[in-house]
Amino acid sequence: MLISIGTKSVPKLIGAMRAFSNYPEIFINDGSLEFVSYEFQSDVSANPISLEEIIQGAKYRAKVAFDNAKDDGRTCSYGVGIESGIYLVPETHSGYMDTTAGVLYDGKEYYIGLGPSFEYPKKAIDRVLNNGEEIGHMEDIFGTTAKGKRGAIGELSNDRISRDRLMEDSVTMALIQIINKDKYRNN
Repeated sequence: MLISIGTKSVPKLIGAMRAFSNYPEIFINDGSLEFVSYEFQSDVSANPISLEEIIQGAKYRAKVAFDNAKDDGRTCSYGVGIESGIYLVPETHSGYMDTTAGVLYDGKEYYIGLGPSFEYPKKAIDRVLNNGEEIGHMEDIFGTTAKGKRGAIGELSNDRISRDRLMEDSVTMALIQIINKDKYRNN
């Protein structure tokens, strides 16, 4: 089974690979699980600021990853797209929370999952909204590893949660629709 991932980001690759590896029943009949990845520009901003934009970015990445594998002459089972961003959440201190969308595409249908949500400090959200600054580049708040495996969530959680874990959770939430297709049919 070939899984094509729409990124070269190490935390996103680790997250997607772990999520699929946790479900051998998906690929056991094929005998193996293989991953390829492609780097390309997303069709959303560097700082998605709505749930719709986050999901749109992940869907785009999943479809392009799937299509790139096909264009390379590969038989692809699923394209994977992962996109993170902030979205409005009432009654939070900053007005926003961060989440990650994990989207799988099988050439016909999209399967959408969301990872855990958490709130950034208000000053970080203000810089995103007012200056277009990327969270991963706010070293004065989150240190130098905000774009890496640790991520800003690593700093905020005292290393209890890592960025790749959020990616894994989002893809896992999409996978539950695939491992339970009989329950989701004719929804």
